[in-house]
Amino acid sequence: MSDLAQAYFPRSTPRSASAQLHRWIKLNTDLQRELEALCYKPRQRALTPKQHEAIVRRLGEPGE
Repeated sequence: MSDLAQAYFPRSTPRSASAQLHRWIKLNTDLQRELEALCYKPRQRALTPKQHEAIVRRLGEPGE
């Protein structure tokens, strides 16, 4: 999770980047529903490949 968060927020600390990514997930109800269907839990530290795909698909590639 922190690696993906750092990719989206490269100028932030790992902790801050993770918090910001969690906020983005919470604000995107479609993404939140999709992740819940993939057994995502809010305090999860590691993402499954399908969860990772869902985030990138809904939020776009990091750095774009």
